Amino acid sequence: MLRSVFGFCLLVVLTLGAPAPPVQAQVLSILGTWTGTASQNSGASGYKVVINITEHGGTTDYPGLKCGGRLVRVGTADGFVFFSESITRGGTETGGDCIDGSITVAQSGKELIWGWVGHHGGDIYVAWSKLTRK
Repeated sequence: MLRSVFGFCLLVVLTLGAPAPPVQAQVLSILGTWTGTASQNSGASGYKVVINITEHGGTTDYPGLKCGGRLVRVGTADGFVFFSESITRGGTETGGDCIDGSITVAQSGKELIWGWVGHHGGDIYVAWSKLTRK
């Protein structure tokens, strides 16, 4: 009986004393609003990117393209955080130019490396930028 109580107490102490997983640290360090200028392989380039990252997702705004979207965090690995982006304003279905895509970010010093990929009409679009905290 004493051994099982000791085992239970040890389990509780180890669980409560365990450090937070690195995944959470990756997400918490990038929370907030970041902005920069995007380059793109085809189509528009040189447009402003504003991304607001929350614990579970966030939002995007592309003022020069007159569109923006909603982000859902889908995973983290080795310092990278991955999001699915759904355009909610200014999408191609409503006459705009923006398409849904996926976003990968990674913090590099005081900057956030931002990469985006999407496809439309058989074409693949890739965009990238270095963002700074707003």
